[in-house]
Amino acid sequence: MATARRWHLMGSPGFEYSGEEARQLLRHRLDWGTLETWFEDGQAAQLGVVTNGERAMVSFMDLESGRGEHLVDLRASGTSGSYQLASGKVDVRADRDTVTFEDAGRAVAYFIEHARWPDDVSVEDDHRSSARAPR
Repeated sequence: MATARRWHLMGSPGFEYSGEEARQLLRHRLDWGTLETWFEDGQAAQLGVVTNGERAMVSFMDLESGRGEHLVDLRASGTSGSYQLASGKVDVRADRDTVTFEDAGRAVAYFIEHARWPDDVSVEDDHRSSARAPR
């Protein structure tokens, strides 16, 4: 039987977040002006959210296996800016490579609780450029 992953803020292993707590944290960090959030599980996996307040880039990386993926919005077109990284850099992202902030929070909460994405989101493998559409 696989051991459940316990997610915490990167570099702060003292508090493990439930899915709903992580979702609330993303909202609070947005209110505080912190637009980049990274969770880690202590097993070489990272879950990141970078937002501009309306849309968010949501990424999962398993550093041990090299697996990487991110959520995509197959219906979106155009670009959005103001994705402020912790380094101070401000990015512009294709809207296709982002989802709404609400969908990002919901998907992160689900991922933390179930170790997989919800069935109604599209995911793109970062090593293959093909998206898995919702089931």
